[in-house]
Amino acid sequence: MASGMTAVAVGPLVCFAVVIQVGVLLLMVRNLRRGVEPRRASWSLMGGLCAAAALLTFAVTGDVVGMLPALVFTLLVAVPLCVGMQHDSAVRPLLVSNQLLLLGVSVLIALRWFWEAPALSSFAGHVLYAGWLLGLAVTVLQVPYQLAFNAAMLQPLLRRTFLRPTQALPARREAPLPRVTVHVPCYAEPPGMVIATLEALNRQDYPAFDVVVVDSNTRDPALWRPVQAWCASRAGRFHFVHVDPLSGAKGGALNLALRLTPARTQLVAVLDADYVCAPDFLSRLVGFFDDPSITYVQTPHDYRDWKGNRFLEGSYWEERLNNGLMFPGLNEWGGALIIGTACLIRRQALEAAGGWSETCLTEDTELSLRLVLREGQGLFLRQSFSHGLLPQDFEQLKAQRFRWTAGPCQQLRTHWRALLTTPRGRSGLVSEPRWIHVFCGLEALTGLLGRVPEALVTLGLLGLLLDGRTIPLPPEALILLGMGVLHGVVHDGLISRLLGCGARSMAAVKLVGAALSHTRRSARLWGFSRQPLAWRRTSKFKASSRGWRAALASTREELLAGSAWLALSGAFLARADLSPPDLFLGAAVMFGMKAFRCFFAPLVALWADAELRKAAKLALSPARPAAAAPATAAACRTAAESSPAASPPP
Repeated sequence: MASGMTAVAVGPLVCFAVVIQVGVLLLMVRNLRRGVEPRRASWSLMGGLCAAAALLTFAVTGDVVGMLPALVFTLLVAVPLCVGMQHDSAVRPLLVSNQLLLLGVSVLIALRWFWEAPALSSFAGHVLYAGWLLGLAVTVLQVPYQLAFNAAMLQPLLRRTFLRPTQALPARREAPLPRVTVHVPCYAEPPGMVIATLEALNRQDYPAFDVVVVDSNTRDPALWRPVQAWCASRAGRFHFVHVDPLSGAKGGALNLALRLTPARTQLVAVLDADYVCAPDFLSRLVGFFDDPSITYVQTPHDYRDWKGNRFLEGSYWEERLNNGLMFPGLNEWGGALIIGTACLIRRQALEAAGGWSETCLTEDTELSLRLVLREGQGLFLRQSFSHGLLPQDFEQLKAQRFRWTAGPCQQLRTHWRALLTTPRGRSGLVSEPRWIHVFCGLEALTGLLGRVPEALVTLGLLGLLLDGRTIPLPPEALILLGMGVLHGVVHDGLISRLLGCGARSMAAVKLVGAALSHTRRSARLWGFSRQPLAWRRTSKFKASSRGWRAALASTREELLAGSAWLALSGAFLARADLSPPDLFLGAAVMFGMKAFRCFFAPLVALWADAELRKAAKLALSPARPAAAAPATAAACRTAAESSPAASPPP
C-alpha cells in the first residue's frame, strides 16, 4: 500500500485542483457582477475551465498522466450534477466536484506523509494517526451539509431560476380573507415596548384578525398591568391574559394562546413582544395559504436600533448570514424553517402536530420538523416584515446563541428515528425537506463528535513534542492551506457583497462568530445530554455597563481555555522549525488559532461594555442629539432596503 501511494504523482493533482479552485472563485465574482450565465453557456464554461486547468497543469508540471485522475474525477462528478442541476450555474457542480477533489488530494497527501515520516512510526505517531483517521470520518460526515449550506448561502450567485417564492405577494384586499389570530407571548417585558408592538399590529391593513397576548410568570404587576389596560381599551380585537405560574416557557405560553384562539381562526401568526411589524405583514402573507399544501410561512428576523453601536453592528450582520442568505437559500429546496417570530402557521396543521414543544429550547424549528414529518410544506421569504431588538451585551448574546445551538441537538436526539424513516405507505428516499433537518442535526452531532479526534491529535502531538524530533510538512499541504486561506477571503468578500455590508462589518462578523465558538461547543455538549435545560430569555430592558471586571467574568471559561491553548502553542513554537515548516510549527499555529478564538470572547465582551458606557455618556450629555423616535411600523423597512443583495433573486 505504501509503495502504491508513493508512486502516485501528487503535484499534478494539486496543481489541477488549485487551478479549478481559482477558476470557480473567478466565476463566482463574474456571476456577482453580471448575473448567472444562460443555460446554454454552462457547458462551455465547464469545458473551458477544465481544459484551461489541464493546459496549465501540463505547462507547470509537464505530467499528463498524473493529471488524468483529477480531470476524470472532476468530469465524472461535475457533468452529471450539471445535467441534474439545470436551474443552477455551472459554478455549483464545479464547486462541489472541486471540494471533493481537494478533500481526496488532501487525504492522499496525509496518508503518504504518515507512511513516509519515520518519526510517525512511534506510539505518539500512532495516536496522532488514529486522531487523524477519526477526524477524517467526522469530516466525511460534514461534507454533505457543508456543501448544501454553502450553496444555500451563495445561492444568488449559483441559481439561475428560482422555483419557489422568495418575496411576499401583493396585499390581499378581497375575499377570501382567512381569519388570523396573532399570538404575542410576554415574560417580564418593558410595557412600553410591548405596547409599541401592539400598536403596530393595530395598524394592520388586513381586516380579519385578532390578537391574543399571553403574559406568563411576570411577578411585577407594574410590567403587565399597563399592557392589560391597553388591550382592555381595544377589547374587540386585543385579548390579554396573565398567568402565573405557567410551565413550558415560550412554548407553554404559545400553547395557552392556541387554546384561547377563537374557533373561526384559520391561521395563527406569532410575533415576539419586541417585534414591530409593518402594516402589510398579514395582508401580504395570507395569500400563500390559498395553496392547501402550504403549512407555514416564515419571514426573516430583522432588527432595529443597531446602527452606531459597533457591537450590535457585528451581532446584526452575524445573524444576517442565516436570516438574509442561508435560510432563504434552503427554502428553494423545500427546507424552510420556522424560527419563531414573524411567521404564519395553518391552525389545523399546528393542532394536528400537537402544538408547540414545552421542553425543547428551539420550539420553533422543532415544530417545523414535526410539520415536515407530517408531509407539511413551508416557505421562508427573503423580505423582512418586522424588526426586533438585539441582545445588548455579550452575556445576553451568549445565552441566546446557546439556546439556538442546543435546541437542534435536542431535536436530533428526540426525532432521529422519524427523520430517517420513510412514512408507512410511502416508497422512495427520505424527502428533501427532511434531509435539511437531518443536515441541521448532523451539523450539531459532528460538532460534538469532533472533540474525540481533537483530543487524540493533541495527545499525539504532545508525545511527539516530548520525543523532540522535527517532522517537515509536505509542501503540497502548504499549497492547499494557502489556497484555503485565499478561498476564505474571497468567499467572505462575496458574502459581504450579498449582504450589503462593508469590509469592517464583515470583520466584525468574523470576530463575533469566533467569540461565540466556545459557547456553541458547550451548547452541543449540553444539548445531547438528557439533562433538562433552562430556557433563558433575552432581556429587552435597557442594559447598562457593569464594568470591565464583570465583562471579563462573563467569559471566564473562554479565558481559561484560551490560556491553555496559548500555552500549548508557545510550547510547540519554541521547538518549531521554519525552514522548512514542520509539524511543530503547524501545531503552534493550530493551537494559537484556537487560543485567539477563545480570547475574542473577552474582547467582544469588553467591546460591548464600552459601547454601553458610550451610550450612557451620550444620554447624559447636554449636547446630545434629539432622542430617537419610539419604534413604529414606519421604522420597519424591508430586507431589500436594509441589506440589499448584490444580485437579488426574483
